[in-house]
Parts: sequence; structure tokens; C-alpha cells
Amino acid sequence: MSEDKGKTYLAYLASSHFVIHVYTFLLPVLLLPFQDELGISLVQLSLLSSIPKLLNVIIYIPTGVISDRYPSRTLTASFAITVVGSLLIPLSNDFMSLLLGFIMLSIGGTLYHPPSLKMASEFSTTKITTAMGIHNMGSSLGFAAGPLLLSIFMDRSSWRHSYYVWTVLTILMTIVTYRYTRGTLKGAETSKSFNVFSGIRNILSMDFALVVAISTLVEAIFMILVTFVPIYFTIEMGLSYSLTSFISGVMPLTGLAGSFLGGYSGDKYGIYKTGMFTMGFLAVLLALFPRMNTLVLAAAVYGLYRSLQAAFMPIINGMITGNSNRENRSLAFSFNFVLVNLLGSISTTGISYVIESRGTPVIFPVSIVMIIPVIGLLWMLQRRSRLANK
Repeated sequence: MSEDKGKTYLAYLASSHFVIHVYTFLLPVLLLPFQDELGISLVQLSLLSSIPKLLNVIIYIPTGVISDRYPSRTLTASFAITVVGSLLIPLSNDFMSLLLGFIMLSIGGTLYHPPSLKMASEFSTTKITTAMGIHNMGSSLGFAAGPLLLSIFMDRSSWRHSYYVWTVLTILMTIVTYRYTRGTLKGAETSKSFNVFSGIRNILSMDFALVVAISTLVEAIFMILVTFVPIYFTIEMGLSYSLTSFISGVMPLTGLAGSFLGGYSGDKYGIYKTGMFTMGFLAVLLALFPRMNTLVLAAAVYGLYRSLQAAFMPIINGMITGNSNRENRSLAFSFNFVLVNLLGSISTTGISYVIESRGTPVIFPVSIVMIIPVIGLLWMLQRRSRLANK
């Protein structure tokens, strides 16, 4: 039986992932309030999401290299930079200041994910996707907590106050990260030289390329949905900003169950079979979503969608783990993130132009069309895996 690293290890992974993601879904809810305050177009506001992602493309590969050598320092820096962004955004009164704040938050998330995912992949050799699922449960809770607190402050005072609350928590996590990982990851720190191009050559294979293709398509789908479904609720269903924020906060809680079930099912039934089932079910839900003419039904379908989104995360991370070696694993996650962010930034800005001419409901058929090649690639990987094991 494989020996795991214990509950404290998992608790750190989940809690740190929670803190880094309390900011993630504040922007989609704040797009229309920002538009009212700043008087700029939806396309311009989409740049608050797309520009940070494009800039992250530049730093992801260096982040992978650095975090493979200095994981503890990289994790600590991720939270310190996030603190700067979380303070800058509520203090901003113009578009450029807001953009800089969101860039800082995005850089913090970029620094966090490669070393933390590598930590999760090393929890146990027999419970890889389970550990990834627990790690992802933290993000699901963060996705929910951010908009929920935002909805409270939007009703009672100002959206800015929610950022101040999360700033305090992020400062505390910076301290915890420094103290905990300095000891836990001490053996992983190294000063040896590292050749970036050699590392990339080591991770590149046909199977890894297929995994990255799946990841980029799925992330583009999720970016479109999480960015524009809140706008769909407000424009198409007539919900208030605060109610939209409340729904955006409550429904990701279904991701707690989805993350655990996705991780458990990946270890028990296989990552490719679980992935195909998850994406197929998601396509069905997206076909039903625009036909839901009551808030309760729409919210229920949205909750199921968020659960499936969370379930797929440990699956794709398990695929990356299974198709990369330990020495270059942070680099493998970083390489994946480069393409994920590149396509994600293009997809959100591109779909915003389509929405302005066709309306918000267009996000659903577009997403369904993108799911079809994902299922095909998963089937191909499953077939290649079976042939390799014969």
C-alpha cells in the first residue's frame, strides 16, 4: 500500500487553493457594475480578463522552471503578489488601475498553481486524482465565498469592502505558506542549473500534446461560461446585480461534491472514461440551460454544470501528472497553462463580439460545439493507453 503525506498536507493544499481563488469569480459579477461606474464597453471590460491572461503566457514557463527548483519560495511569492492586487483593485477609480490590480491577481495565481499541483501529485502514488480533487475542493469553496461575500457588501455598502476582507486573509496565508512549506518542501529546493529547452523536450510527447489540447479546449469553454453566464442572468432573466452575485457564489459550492467525485472516480474507473462521461453530461446540460424559463430551474442546471466543471479539474490534472516526469512536472503544468491562458483570453474577447451581435444565449451552442472534439480526444487517449498497456 502506498504511504501518503497526511491530512495536514491535504489541508494546506485545500486552504491555500481556497484563498487564491476567492478573487476568481468576482470579475464576472462586477463587469456590469464596472461598466456603470467607468462608462466603457463590454469588449473593453473583457480586457480585464484577457490581458492578464495574455501577460501570464510570458511568465508561465519561467514560473515552471523556478517552482521546480524553489517551490516554497514560489508559493510564498504568489500570495504576497496577490495581496498587492487585492489592495489595488478597491483603491482604483479608473480602468488602468483596475487592469493593473487584476494583472497582479493573475500573476499571483500563475505563481501558485505549478508548485501546488506538483505537491498534490506527490501526495500518494495510488491516490493522485483523489488528492487533486481535494485540492480542487478548496478552489470550489473559494469560487463560492468570493461572490457570496461580494453580494452582501453590494447590498449594504460597496463591492470594494469585500476585497479588503480577502486581503487580510491573504496576508495570513502568506505567513502560513512561508512557515509550512519551508519545512515540508525543504528537500525539494535545489540550486542546480536547469535547461528550459531540455525540460520542454522531456515533457513533449504525443499523449502529452493530446492532453494539452483537451485542457485548452475545456478551459476555453469554462472561461466563456463563467464570464458570461452571470451576464445572461442579469440581461436575459432580469436579475439584480446582488442576486446574480449570490447565485454565482452559492452554485460553485456544488463543486465541492464534484471535485471529490471526479477525483474518486478518476482513481476508481479511470481518468479517460470519467472525463468522457463528464463532458457528455455537460453538453446535455448546456442544451437544456436556455430552455429553463424559471429562476429555480436555471439555477439548478447551473449548479449541476458547476459541479461537472469541478469534477473535470482533477481528471485533467491527473492526465498531466500521468504524462510527465516528476523532475519536470511543474514545467508540464506551466506549459499547459500557457496554451490554456492563450486560448482562454482569445475565447472570452472573441465571444464578446459575437454576444454584442447575437445576444448572450449564443454562449450555449458555441460551448456544445467545442465539447465534441474534447470527447473525441479523450477517446483517442483512452485507446492509446490501452494499446500501450497490452
